[in-house]
Amino acid sequence: MVGWVLAIAAVAAYVAEQIWFPNFRFKMPAVYYDGVYEFMDDYSPHGFFVMGTSTPLTLIFSVLTIGLIFIGFSKEKIEDEFVHHLREQSLVWATYVTAAMFIFATLTIYGSTYMLVPYLVFFVFLILFIVKFKIALLRFNKGGER
Repeated sequence: MVGWVLAIAAVAAYVAEQIWFPNFRFKMPAVYYDGVYEFMDDYSPHGFFVMGTSTPLTLIFSVLTIGLIFIGFSKEKIEDEFVHHLREQSLVWATYVTAAMFIFATLTIYGSTYMLVPYLVFFVFLILFIVKFKIALLRFNKGGER
């Protein structure tokens, strides 16, 4: 339940940020800041352990990741060996599909748009895993597998 709340809140925050606050920026502590967003900020210092310019996506991606992990790896009401097996199969399947999608994107997307691909790969992996696992669990509960 906590995972769904976090994931839905992250998606809602992303939509709100895109609609009402598209240019909102704030300072966050950074392990390393190279100044790539200098055109957006007040020329923050570069280097290690400084305050760098960030966007709401920094927090939104973090909350979404935590929410999806909670959804995918929370214990089921009946957690037996077969459910564990379904979870494992779903993880392997999601790994293969995500790897194929990543290779396809790497071979077909160029320029600055490609910079989004690494950000989205992990979310796609978690979403594919959750969808595959929930469908397999639904089939198992309806008596279609085993």
